[in-house]
Amino acid sequence: MFNDNTIILPESLPTGLQSDFRELQEYYDAGDWLQFDLLFEAVEASAKAYYLAGKITREELNLIFRKYGIG
Repeated sequence: MFNDNTIILPESLPTGLQSDFRELQEYYDAGDWLQFDLLFEAVEASAKAYYLAGKITREELNLIFRKYGIG
């Protein structure tokens, strides 16, 4: 479970992703690593799908992964 709070994700990200990030933050704040990790697997796949569909940029995808310690 990792969340770099110094990285602020753009508000222009798709609404579905923003909702997922809020839920991840709730699990992070509660220290619920199991729910956080389970949800993040789905969020990671979703973020990649948004990128492949042209809904987010490569820079935004990289920012998401840096925030959550991927890559």
